[in-house]
Amino acid sequence: MQGFQNCKRCGKLFESNGFSVLCPTCWKFDEYDFQKIKEYLTLHPGAKIFEVSNNLDISVAKIKRYLRESRLEIIESKNLFLFCDKCGKCIRTGKYCDECYRTSQSSVSVAYTEKQDTKHSGKVNFRSGYSSIR
Repeated sequence: MQGFQNCKRCGKLFESNGFSVLCPTCWKFDEYDFQKIKEYLTLHPGAKIFEVSNNLDISVAKIKRYLRESRLEIIESKNLFLFCDKCGKCIRTGKYCDECYRTSQSSVSVAYTEKQDTKHSGKVNFRSGYSSIR
């Protein structure tokens, strides 16, 4: 939703693009931290979350947010750090396991198809993808 909102980091009022919860200044700092993590993982593949956090002085919560945003991926399939929001199964990235994601996407497709039949609207494609950092 576009409009004005307060930045989640600094509290400053800014005009939102509907996607970011950070003002442009804080977004730049956030991107800088993400790039630091990406570079660290390139030099130290397989590094543990707490190692990355300690060595880069970036909070575990921020790293977890990047995982939830599907910008980072945990290498181990069975981890005790990230869980599906719907069923609680271990996941490596995002908010949902593959099964819950597929179920939710088929629900959206069915609802959209039913609406499309009555309104004769155009097609919408939903795409999901992320850059994997290992």
